[in-house]
Amino acid sequence: MYRFLKKGRVVFSIIFLLIITSSFIFFINRETLLMSEFLKFQFVPSMLGIFSGGAIVFLLLLLLTILFGRAYCSTLCPLGTYQDIVSRTASVFKSKKNRRYSYDKPFSKLRFGILLIVGVLFMGGISLPLALLDPYSNWGKISNEIISRSEQYIHNGLAEIMPDAVFFRSYAHFAIGSFLFALFFLITVTLLSAFKGRLYCNTICPVGSFLGLLSRFAIFKPVIDKETCTKCRLCVINCKSQCIDLENQTVDESRCVACLNCTVVCKTNSIVYKYTLNRKKVAVDIKDGTTILRSEGRRNAMIAMGLMGTALAAKAINAGPMISSRPKVTGIAPPGAMSIEHLKKNCTACHACVAACPNNIIQPATTEYGIDGILLPVLNFKHHFCSYECNVCSQVCPNDALKPLSIKDKQLAQIGQTQFYLEKCIVHTDGTDCGACDEHCPTKAITMVPYGDSGLFIPNLEPELCIGCGACEYICPAVPEKAMVIHALEVHQIAAEPTLDKQEKVKVDDFGF
Repeated sequence: MYRFLKKGRVVFSIIFLLIITSSFIFFINRETLLMSEFLKFQFVPSMLGIFSGGAIVFLLLLLLTILFGRAYCSTLCPLGTYQDIVSRTASVFKSKKNRRYSYDKPFSKLRFGILLIVGVLFMGGISLPLALLDPYSNWGKISNEIISRSEQYIHNGLAEIMPDAVFFRSYAHFAIGSFLFALFFLITVTLLSAFKGRLYCNTICPVGSFLGLLSRFAIFKPVIDKETCTKCRLCVINCKSQCIDLENQTVDESRCVACLNCTVVCKTNSIVYKYTLNRKKVAVDIKDGTTILRSEGRRNAMIAMGLMGTALAAKAINAGPMISSRPKVTGIAPPGAMSIEHLKKNCTACHACVAACPNNIIQPATTEYGIDGILLPVLNFKHHFCSYECNVCSQVCPNDALKPLSIKDKQLAQIGQTQFYLEKCIVHTDGTDCGACDEHCPTKAITMVPYGDSGLFIPNLEPELCIGCGACEYICPAVPEKAMVIHALEVHQIAAEPTLDKQEKVKVDDFGF
């Protein structure tokens, strides 16, 4: 039975990994957008989105953990599945001796210390540490910055060879900081999993540490039958979590990821998943050759539940950040962010919106939001603008960072405001007609009015109609500095509805006229 369950787990985890990775690569049509719903089945997005429709998924993940321990880590977590693939691949190139795992004592102070720091900062309104360590969010950055770019290079290489059969896809803006972070994280996790199995999951990952505490509540746990166990060590050398203490014949369920490797290789069927709800939790310490029984109860699990409850309570009352950099905000947050503060509190920088944006104007932030907003999504109008009839970014966000907006609501979401600099406009500087900004403004916030007695027309801006889409800034031909510049709003507003005909479909040619 365990062999069948393990094969099913492996197949399911690989399918889930492919679906999530594909969601970051192929955000190009409605069918693949539906795949983004699987992103909500990740632990951190479901927890952050609990107040915006993610409660059911979050409760299901908690139930899964309470039933079977850290099954999420081995089945649903894409980074966990990747680590298993690396471990399995690396074993092919190792000697038989080096393939063997051995029991390793838990780094409890390290992993629970990291969890505590991340939890306290999150309760204080700072999600950056969570964004840097969350397995799902980091897999999103890896998928977007490395896997997706590699796929696109291959795709466009084929387009050059077969232009009639394969279309060319324009490249997204390259953010060196985000790319280097994703590359560093990928290399680090790859090396750790190649040599030490699930070491990242059991030392650094805050999700793994939290679920490890919660697994104390698990109803079904791996248990070693001391009477039938021959201590052959097959279970130990195949345990990638290195959590089986054969000396005391115990399994550290806080580190066990329910991969079922031990149950499959045990020749005497001495390791089985048992109903343990009524079993008293006892830890074993060895001191000076004497066995000491130490009753733990469910203290650790209660600590985990208390930490999570406090964090959710802080989020529910919308507590402000206890630490926050206050530079001049230059970053324009995507539609649905509501405010810079809301984005910082809820976004884990998974870059689903970055991958989904059809115009490639959403990129990872550097200093636009301050140091506590690094890698969060920010708009850049250098190569395009925010399409009037597009709301994809708010639809693919798996948590509460970007609230879902209908097309109508998005068309009134004022994410920034335009400022017109007369001294930079080519009508003023060159004495020539233009009107590109008026032509491409979808809300008619810009109209052309007579410019003195010159016979020329100059832009006139109505701020209450402007939504900050960036069409005017992108299309403005003034160099080296634009005459139309979008300035960020720290708190998004609702623009007035246009009274004139809207340009709902904007077609931009090479010159913008």
